[in-house]
Amino acid sequence: MVRVSKFGGSSVASAEQFKKVKNIVELDDARRFVVVSAVGKADKEDNKVTDLLYLCYAHTKYNINFDNIFKMIEDKFIAIKSELNLKFDIEGELAKLKSEISKGIDEEYLVSRGEYLTALLMAEYLGYHFVDAKDLIFYNYQGEIDFEKTQAAFDAIVKEYDRLLIPGFYGSRPNGEIKIMTRGGGDVSGAIVANIANASVYENWTDVSGILMADPRIIDNPHEIKVISYTELRELSYMGASVLHEEAIFPVRDKDIPIQIRNTNDPTAEGTIISDNKHLDAKQIVTGIAGKKDFSIITIKKRHMANEVGLIGKALKIFEDFNVSIEHIPSGIDSFSVVVETGNVRPFIHELVAKIKAVLDADEINVTHEISLIATVGEKMKNTKGLSGRLFKALGEAGVNIALISQTNDEINIIVGVHNDDYEKTINTIYSEFK
Repeated sequence: MVRVSKFGGSSVASAEQFKKVKNIVELDDARRFVVVSAVGKADKEDNKVTDLLYLCYAHTKYNINFDNIFKMIEDKFIAIKSELNLKFDIEGELAKLKSEISKGIDEEYLVSRGEYLTALLMAEYLGYHFVDAKDLIFYNYQGEIDFEKTQAAFDAIVKEYDRLLIPGFYGSRPNGEIKIMTRGGGDVSGAIVANIANASVYENWTDVSGILMADPRIIDNPHEIKVISYTELRELSYMGASVLHEEAIFPVRDKDIPIQIRNTNDPTAEGTIISDNKHLDAKQIVTGIAGKKDFSIITIKKRHMANEVGLIGKALKIFEDFNVSIEHIPSGIDSFSVVVETGNVRPFIHELVAKIKAVLDADEINVTHEISLIATVGEKMKNTKGLSGRLFKALGEAGVNIALISQTNDEINIIVGVHNDDYEKTINTIYSEFK
């Protein structure tokens, strides 16, 4: 059995957290491959190293002194080294990095140094072989992972070393330059390593004991989700649930490797298993509820629209020309609506509406702002009669006015649009109905 264990920023935020990581890794000999994020926040008032590195770059871009910010980075790493009695010359690495920043440095290279330095310290502490991600995770010219090259590199390394420590969040382009992932990309790095290692399980260690059925800032002590499918997690992540990077699903799903969300601060907790839908709890109809605020609904009305071929296509082309991504397109006989994030259209909403009206020769266009979208997600919903009726009845009795309804063809996701003012009430009502 092989476990790939990825530890997030909060799990490596201090010497004390490093000790927890070591205890976890040593509990199971199968934890041969470890991926780490950059040193994160030790408490709410603290700063993430990655954020500080971005700030350093911004300061140099405008010729502002960055010494105070860099000192915060130095203090974090040196404290970990000192408290754990490590020998690695972190001071020398930091001095070299500071000099590189002063002379001018690539932003992606700079930002990746948080993971790089954290991994070097952790490798010494665990006694694992350090592998620079630039020598393991390779991108092609299309910006996608070159799995063939990445696999070959991994196979060559494991012939010599049995236990590897790898920094997350970055890899290398075909020309050798550093390429970083989007924020939270360390989750993706861990998934890639799980793929090439043919892991039995991909453990994602964080500061929560699994995925919750709803946002704990809205629902008091929501149920923990024991098992969730890859598809359900994708739907919830897209709608704002943030425990795992949504792109981390693909590398492991390709090989049917389950993901386990675990808590570094409570390693005995079961956590949440993410796998295919064969393992779902038959009694678990609604798996999770998630939502986002601040959408706009643009409704286009035109008589005999159903008889006009390509009308919606023309509208979509307009949104594409304005570089606006579309969330949903509910439609009727003589009207259809386009749901977009308000922030993406606010600067040019009048020009956008005018263009739509002119190109489509629309009879009427209405724009509604301050809309929240709430998703109710569950693979078992499609086999449950009357579920939609229960949901809408509960919302009606709670006095929630629904502005939009959208349901996927596979019936695993029902989305309702409500006014921002009803956001929390809607989530509370749905949770109370299906918990």
